[in-house]
Amino acid sequence: MMRKLIASIQLGLEREFSWTFPPLVILLSTIPATAGILTVVMVYWVGSSAAGKLDPSWVSFLIVGSSLYTHFSSYIWAPLSAVSEGKASYTFPLVFISHSSLSYIAGRVIASFIESSFTAILALGFSTLTVGALLNITPGLGLTPLSMALFAVGMAVGLLAALGLGLMLAAYAIFVTRLEWGLPVYISGILMIFSEAIFPASSLPHPLPLIAESLPFTHIIRAARAALIGPLNLYLAEIFSASLLSAAWFLAGLAIYAHSEKLGRRRGYIDYRVV
Repeated sequence: MMRKLIASIQLGLEREFSWTFPPLVILLSTIPATAGILTVVMVYWVGSSAAGKLDPSWVSFLIVGSSLYTHFSSYIWAPLSAVSEGKASYTFPLVFISHSSLSYIAGRVIASFIESSFTAILALGFSTLTVGALLNITPGLGLTPLSMALFAVGMAVGLLAALGLGLMLAAYAIFVTRLEWGLPVYISGILMIFSEAIFPASSLPHPLPLIAESLPFTHIIRAARAALIGPLNLYLAEIFSASLLSAAWFLAGLAIYAHSEKLGRRRGYIDYRVV
């Protein structure tokens, strides 16, 4: 199992880095991520400056949330892509038959997570520097070794949640081959609204905040803000909630995928197109 997982991670890294020079790919991927963060900050800056209510703490709020949102949305689709692309290229049926599909999917997610983690951290730093240089705003981000370590722990917890959600998407992809490509856009849109990436969940009308509270990504972003902005005493409660929800999502995704895999194996969905 471990050898299969390591081989899948290596294959996934080759794909993520486009079979070229990894640092170059990471730097190029950082450009759109940083641009997305700065777009959100600029929208707030224009509106708040016009109203005379510019608050640097909200700039920090947006930078941290947008960085993690970009991170999550860039790799949660990896399992779906692994199944869809694998079916189109006749790779996944071979993996499926060899009973290695779970290792293959997990490896692809971990590989995408590694690449996206470097991108998110660099985008966080570049955005902070750019906001200070262009807008003359000093975001109150405590980029210390301790805060960055806590930030990384939150990202690792998010990997478990993303793998659970990804397994659900992969289960769906077993049965279809055309309609699944729009799912990442839909999922990313939902996360933007409910994960507190760019505004507090409390601003949503009731009962929508309850949906936000059920998402591990919401608590991960809150924990990251507690680590980088403060107060730090909120970190443990949020990372604990995120860990519990991530474990629940992972187990749910594992159960759904295992059932779908058995159904796909029994009925042969893996070998033909279903729209």
